[in-house]
This record gives sequence, C-alpha cells and structure tokens, in this order.
Amino acid sequence: MNVAKQEALARTTMPSLHFISRYSPAFPISLLLFVLLFTAANASAQCVSGDCRNGKGTYIYPSGARYVGEFQNGEINGVGVCYYTNGSKYSGEWRERFPDGKGTKTYSDGTKRTGLWKKGRPVDESGKVLEEYIVQKKEERVDDGTNIQSGCLLGDCKTGVGIFAYPDGSKYEGTFNNGKFEGEGKFWFANGDRYVGAFRDNYPHGQGTRILKNGTEETGEWRQGEFVGNALTANGKTGCVQGDCADGKGTYVYKAGSAKYVGDFKNNMPHGSGTCTYANGDHYEGEWIDGAFGGKGTLTQHDGTLVSGYWRAGEFLGKDKPADYQPFVSTDSPKLPVVDTTPAVELPKSKIWAVVVGVAAYDHMPVLRYTDDDAYRFYAFLKSLEGGALPDDQLRILIDEEATRENILGNLDEVFGMAGPNDLVLFYFSGHGLNGSFLPIDFDGFNNKIAHEEIAAAFNKTKARFRLCLADACHSGSLIAMRSGEPEPVLSQYYQTLAKSVSGTALLMSSKAEETSLESSGLRQGVFSHFLIRGLKGEADANKDRVVTIMELFQFVSKSVREYTGNRQSPVIKGTYDPQMPVAIGR
Repeated sequence: MNVAKQEALARTTMPSLHFISRYSPAFPISLLLFVLLFTAANASAQCVSGDCRNGKGTYIYPSGARYVGEFQNGEINGVGVCYYTNGSKYSGEWRERFPDGKGTKTYSDGTKRTGLWKKGRPVDESGKVLEEYIVQKKEERVDDGTNIQSGCLLGDCKTGVGIFAYPDGSKYEGTFNNGKFEGEGKFWFANGDRYVGAFRDNYPHGQGTRILKNGTEETGEWRQGEFVGNALTANGKTGCVQGDCADGKGTYVYKAGSAKYVGDFKNNMPHGSGTCTYANGDHYEGEWIDGAFGGKGTLTQHDGTLVSGYWRAGEFLGKDKPADYQPFVSTDSPKLPVVDTTPAVELPKSKIWAVVVGVAAYDHMPVLRYTDDDAYRFYAFLKSLEGGALPDDQLRILIDEEATRENILGNLDEVFGMAGPNDLVLFYFSGHGLNGSFLPIDFDGFNNKIAHEEIAAAFNKTKARFRLCLADACHSGSLIAMRSGEPEPVLSQYYQTLAKSVSGTALLMSSKAEETSLESSGLRQGVFSHFLIRGLKGEADANKDRVVTIMELFQFVSKSVREYTGNRQSPVIKGTYDPQMPVAIGR
C-alpha cells in the first residue's frame, strides 16, 4: 500500500468533516475552541477602589461605564449598580459580568423598567426575551456584549495561574505561559458551553472534554483546537489491516487511528464505493474518486447533521445531480472539457473598484483560522480574468495588521471615490463582528469598531451605479438585523433606517443574525466565502448567458451553504438593488 497516498487521503478528507464556528458571542458555538491571544487588561478597564476580587469595590469598564458592587473570584457577581456612559443606570442582581436576575434599568430619558434580566437582556417570568421592548429601547441596551468587564480578572495571566475574560462574555481559567494557554485549564463559551482539559499554545491540545450547555459531552483527544476523538485502531495496527488496499477491496486504518476506510481501492487509493469512519464520530458513506469524496455520498457528522448529495474532489456540489455525473468514473481516460464558443458578454465602459479586508490575528477577540486566507483568495479572484483582472489602482487588500479602522475607512473613501457612474464598487470583509459593527485588527475590547452605518456612508458617497457589500463574519447578518435573535419584522425595521438609505446597494451576508458563520477545515475557508468565489467564477450562472447576476449569485450561495452546513447557516441578501445587477462576466 502506498502510505504516502493514504496519508494524503487522510489530510484531504478528514478535515472536510469538521466545521468551525466564526465565533460570535450570543450564537451557538462551534465544536472547536479557536486560538486565543491574550493581552493585559485594558488600561481603561480597572478596579479603582475596594476589593474587586472577593468583596465590594468599584470597577471602570472598557467603555468608561462605572460599576459599584459585589465581586466573586475577580468577576462581577452579586448585587450592584452600573452607571453607563449615555446616562442610563442598572441596579440589581448580576451574574458573570452581566445583569442577570431582578433589577431596575433607568434609561437616559428617565423611563424605568423593573423586572427580570438574563445576560443583560429583559425577560419575562418564563425567561423569554422581550424582543419588542428591546426594539423600543434598542439605542440603550443594558449590554451589547462590549461593555462588560474584561481583561485579567484574577491571578497571573502572563506566566502563572489566572482568570482572563473577554468582551464577548467568554472566559478562561487555568495556567498561562508567556501570556498563552499552556497546561490544564477551563474555557467558558458565551453561550454556556465549556471545555475542560489540556491546552498548548492557546489551543485545546491533548486530553479534554467539551460540555455543551444541553449536557452532551465530547471526550477524547484534541489537536490544535480540533476534536479528533479516540483512535480507531485494529488491535493496535495501522495501515492496510485486511484485504487488498492496492487494487481491490480492503480495510485501511490511518496514522494514529485518525480514520478507518472500508471499501474499493484503485492505484493504492480509495476509488469506487466505500465508507470512512473518523475518530471524532463523523462518517462518510458513498462513492470515491482518487482518494476523495467523488460522486454520490452522505456525510453524517457526529452532531447528527447530514450532508447528502454529490461531491467532486472532496467538495460538496449540492443535492442536485451534476450533468456530467457518472457512477464510478475512471480517471484513466478523462473526458475532454466541452468548449463553449459563445462570445463573452462585456459590460460597456464599466470598471470594478474593490476593497478586500481579512482579519484573523485578533488580540482582543478569539483568533480565526481562515479569514485571512478567504480575503487572499477573493483578492486572487478579482485579479484573475474571471474576476475582471483588476489593476492595482482599482483594488486594495488589507490583511491583519494593515486592517486598522483608519486604513479600512480611508481606503473605502479613496477607492470608492474614484468610481464613475457606470461602475461597480465592492467591499468584502472576512473577520469578527459584534452587534452593528465589523471589528478591525485594532479593536481593543471596546474602541475602534467600524459601525455598519459608517460602511453605509462610504457607499452613499460613491457615484457608482452598482454597489455590493459582501461579509463573511460572525454577526454579519446583524448588518441588517443589528443584533442576534431578532425576528424578521425587527430586521425589516432596522433595514429601513440603514440599508434602504444606500440606494442601489446589495448587501450579501454570510448568515442570519441568529446564526453562526462557519469555517470548514477541509475547505480551509469560510463556507460562505468558498461558495461565493465558486459562484462568481461561473457556477452561479443559472441561465448560461455568461453573466452572473446578483440574484443568481445569492441563489447559488444560499442553496450551497445551507446544504453544506445542514441548514445551520443561511446567507441573506437585502438592498435597494436591481436583481439583474451583473457581478461577474464569463471570459
């Protein structure tokens, strides 16, 4: 058996089974804990008097708000009062840095609400969030996820044992080495999940358990933040353990027991019909081509999500059968591609102007894996013939340290300002988002957010006829809905005050406001960005006229993302745009 080819299969197929959440504070959390970089507590966030560890004291939030009350293990817990910077005040019970329990909120206009609160939001006796009340007072939320206590709450968060809290509500407790998670520790996610176990270089690494808020547990081996489960070995053996793993039927166990394949082989690779079980509990059954999912098959993830349909080179194509699908197609004599001689459609006297932003290496938010890769790939697409072969003066790319608030807004104004009346301007963002904002690299826990209204203002200034905003970010749906969990009527109300004011702009977001944008380590991309680029390259051209319109793009991306994620992520589109607005031209 060609071991190198078999290990290549493990690298090719295994990761495609694992989704990573583009982590967002109020959303369902992914199966993975992302890399977290830590810094000392914000200089403006500090205990100014009393005992802010286990007693009563006064604490200044990163926002400048002031809390006076009780603390436990360095965290705001108990009874206290907070004076917010807009003149409002909350007095009552607190839990884990949020207003939680009985309390009274006095708004800046003098009105009051006395009742129950949960995670900073007003709830009724049954615990149901009072959505209508939030809409009415949306400009004065008790806490939007960025005002809460953050930084090193207790102990030594550099080289020792300590507790470090983040502005999204998450928290780590355990050992640190050079400011990073190292050794044994615990991590509490904002949604109530937690991880307990070994860490290395900020990742869960080694033996550990992730406990979901519903009580479900994942216990086993973790490697660099990913759950790999427990080894699948056959009496301690790996490699070809049964049958003919070269050209026949056999069973092959991969290195360290990471996966076990049973089925047909050809040229030392899975080819034909077979099943592969992964150590983390995922399972694929169906057709294979040259060592990767190819043809018809079903992926069952360990959380029960089913991805069933057609695959090519390990990538999910969708539930619909491709026109060129043939069961067990041999690659010995590949078919020649069909050459389409239809002349390309050209846009008369129009140009594309674009600003592409990708942020992964956050200091004050969990680090993301593929957002910078997503931005580079989108940039490469725009530089290609398919993407318009944009010259450098029409295109800007800002990655990590270059993606500051000042640089992003400055480049938007500069690039969009050069567009003419028949041009298209495009803003692509891949990174973190909080309610109503995108987060640049210099987000410090409270300051330097880029409000969605500021993005809208940049679009409103341009003379361009066509305007397109693409965002693959957690809370990206809140560009329309403004906050997580909002029902459709609320989404529409906010949209009337923002998106509708940007005439001619299409807003294509990676997920609904109440959902999480997902990453796939198999695709090594955000799922939304992966299908977005594929759609722009021509797969979204439903009527085959060599022009991809914004509506064709949305329909392709929406269908593909929902199928790939088992309906856990649903892209959305809004705007006062022409559905036939061209966004890509066949070459």
